[in-house]
Amino acid sequence: MPVIKVWCLPLGQSEESLNCLHQAIVTAAVSIVEIGLKDENGIICLFPSDLMEYGLGEEIVIEIGDLRRLRGRFYDNICKITVRDQFAEAVGQAVKSLYPEARVECHIEVPVASDVFWTSD
Repeated sequence: MPVIKVWCLPLGQSEESLNCLHQAIVTAAVSIVEIGLKDENGIICLFPSDLMEYGLGEEIVIEIGDLRRLRGRFYDNICKITVRDQFAEAVGQAVKSLYPEARVECHIEVPVASDVFWTSD
C-alpha cells in the first residue's frame, strides 16, 4: 500500500483543505491504471507537521514509499521507470494544482530485494 507523505504545507491548513488535498492525491494515484489502485482504501496519505515555520508552503516535498504491498503485475509495473514517472508526475501535479505558488517535488522510493516487510493482512 503506497504511503504518500506531503511535507512543508503552509501553516493553518483546515481539515477541509487537507481533505481536498487527500482527494486530489487519491484521484491522481488511481488515474495511473498500471498501479492497480482502485480508491482511497489502497493509499495512506500523511501530512506531517513541520517544527520550523520558515519557508512552509514555498516548497512542498512529496515522498511515496511502502510500495511492497502492491502484488503481482502491479508490483512489476511500479518497478518500471515509466510508470514511476507517471505516478510521481500525477501526484506532484495534483498537489501543485492546489498550491500553484509553491515549488513541488515528488519522489518515489522503490523497494529493493533486500528490504524486509511485514503486514498483519
